[in-house]
Amino acid sequence: MSEESRITIGNKPIADYIVSIAILFNQGVKRIIIKGKGDKISKAVAVYNAVRDRMGDVIKLENVRIGSEDRRGKLVSFIEITIEKLI
Repeated sequence: MSEESRITIGNKPIADYIVSIAILFNQGVKRIIIKGKGDKISKAVAVYNAVRDRMGDVIKLENVRIGSEDRRGKLVSFIEITIEKLI
């Protein structure tokens, strides 16, 4: 499995993203980027907080990146939260 994986937050329940992250870590992925765009930014933060609460010291927050990207001529804000598995 690759060293890094990316999860883009959409309309699924937060629990689905938590399960996906746990599966990726169990498959050997070391680093996961959680990305939320527009109105999904707060949901991306909620996913990170839920993962941190459940996994505790097994993961660490590596980086948080915020910005805007051009989507069909319109600027859309985003957040990328990078987490890393320590063990």
